[in-house]
Formats: sequence, structure tokens, C-alpha cells
Amino acid sequence: MPGKTVVEEPRWHPWLVPIRKHGMSIISVAALIIVAVGKTILTKAAFSHALFTYPVVLTGMSCALTNVAIGMCWLLGFAKCRMPSKQHLASFGILTVLTALSMGFQNMALDLLSLALQQTLRATLPVFVIVFETVMLGIMHTGELYLCLVPLIVGPMLTVSGSFEKDFTDVGFMAMLIGVALAGLKVVYLGQIVHRLKEEMDMISFLFWLDLFILPVLLPWAALNGELFTVAQWEHKLNWVAWAFLIVVSLMGGLRAYTINLTVKHSSALTKTTADIFTQALSIYSSLWIFQTAASPGLHSGIIITIAGFAIYMGLKYKETYLKVNEEWCEGEDGVPFLGGGVNIHRDRVTSPSKLADSARILV
Repeated sequence: MPGKTVVEEPRWHPWLVPIRKHGMSIISVAALIIVAVGKTILTKAAFSHALFTYPVVLTGMSCALTNVAIGMCWLLGFAKCRMPSKQHLASFGILTVLTALSMGFQNMALDLLSLALQQTLRATLPVFVIVFETVMLGIMHTGELYLCLVPLIVGPMLTVSGSFEKDFTDVGFMAMLIGVALAGLKVVYLGQIVHRLKEEMDMISFLFWLDLFILPVLLPWAALNGELFTVAQWEHKLNWVAWAFLIVVSLMGGLRAYTINLTVKHSSALTKTTADIFTQALSIYSSLWIFQTAASPGLHSGIIITIAGFAIYMGLKYKETYLKVNEEWCEGEDGVPFLGGGVNIHRDRVTSPSKLADSARILV
């Protein structure tokens, strides 16, 4: 019509179309990788460079400061406070104890071992998950999944044998094994109760009450091992920069939980799985350079074998927990998108990624 201005929609360069379509997916995955890798490296730096060799106290600081941040979000109206019901308090208490002990032991190991070795041992989590699922729940997996446990056992053994004396201690090794075993038990237990808890609380409320109930577990632990009393002797206690650094490290624990949830919300399960593998590899190899860790051929071989085993496990687990929901994959059908969450429709079948989202969230 005369006099009417037609506004043309801006044309996007073909290379930028995926960014426009999957912007939040890309942002959430990038945030997850940056925060996860940064949290691990900065925690190790707190122990080795800031000389804050109080892993249980640092774990408690992370829980306390995360709750302060969540409380501010509630006061500002960004989220609502939801409490666990009385009927689920016992289950929540068990989960709290498992989480507190797992976090504490893994931080102790991070203080005593090289970061590369600690993260390689952390990648053995699937071994404990599968063992607990088989023994406690009677869940049988495919032969492929059991076979992929071989590199997850052989790899860490090579990494330990290839580590130099200054990067390894028996106490740190045992603490890491206990921490990962407890994490595996937590994954299996949470898998049984996560749907009940999801009906009552959102992610922020769940994180708040979990961290709050963790503190009474960590406090007597820090008293028994002496950290609660010797922390007053920290040589940088009057340095505000050092305290600011510890606060940042502590807050990144809660931020990591948030970025995991953000990734699960905006990305596909396959994207989250791939991000986990990349994060594990990046954490290990960046630490070799940042902390100048002496690397022998055995160490490199063990790391590569472990990461490969971890990647195979994640791929098979993805296939087992997600693709089996679709009765059969017909030839010519589109697969699950690498980026983008939501619902995937295959002819007359509708598949939601929420089930794997739960698994992805608790496996980290």
C-alpha cells in the first residue's frame, strides 16, 4: 500500500544462524565449562599458592557463602524459598551426609595430590556407580558398559605409577578413593529419590537446604582433624586479597551447580555429556601447565586411557538412559540435536530429555 513502510527482517550470515538459534545453549555450555574448570583450578591454587591447607574448612565456607548468595536472591524476589517436607527429611539427611563426606574427602585429596592425578581418579566415578547399582539395586547393564570400566581402572593405575613422589601421597590417594566411592553411592541414592524431591523444591531451594544441612557435618569434622583451630594460624589471614580470593573460590561451588542446571535446561543431554568430557580433559591438561606438574610417559598414558574410558562410558550411558526410551531407531530418522533442549519427536513417539537431565545433574 502507498505510504506504508515495509521493514525487512535482518538477514543473518549463514555462519551466525546456529548462534541465533541456539544462543542460550552455547552460552550455558560455555559457562559450565569455564566455571567447572575454573573452580577446580582455583581450589587447587587456594591450597598450593594461597597456602590455605584447610580443605574441610574451605568446603564449609563454600556451603555457607553459597547460602548467603541464595538468601539474597530470595530477599530480592528472584526465587522462592521451598522447604523439604517432613516425610523426606530422613532421605534428605542421608543425602546430606554422603554429599558432605564426599566433598570433604575429595578436597582433602586435592590438597595432597597433583590436580591431574586427583581429576584422573575422579573420573573413576562410573566404576563405583555401576558397582553399587549392580550390587545394591540388582541393575544389570550391557556388556559394553561393563567393558568400558577396564580403561577406567587401568588408566588411573598408570597415572598413579607415573606420578612423582611430590605429587602423590598415600593419604591423599585413599581420601580420593573414599570420596569418589561416596560420590558414587550418592549418585545411586539420589537417583532413587530425585523425583520425589523435585516435586517439592526447585534447584536453588534444594541447593540451599543441602548446603545448610552439610555444615553440621563438616563442623565436628573440622574440629576433630584440627583445622578449626589451626586455621587461625593461616599466614595470609590479614591479607584482604587472599580472603577475596577464597570468597570467589567458595562462591564458584554454587555457581557451578547453577550452570549445570542452566545447561540441562537449555541444551540437549548429549551436549551436557560432551561438555562433561571436555571439562574433565581440559581440567587435567591445563593443570599440568598451570601448576608445572612433572609429567612422565606413564602419567600421560594413564590420563589419555582414563579420559577415553570416561568418554566411552558417558556415550554408552547416554545411549542406555536416553535412546532406549524410543522403542527403535528407524533408518533415516533424525537423531538428538547436539545443541538445543526441548522435546524430540520421532514419528508418533515423543521423547523428553528430562529423565536424562536428572542423571546428568547428579553425575557431576
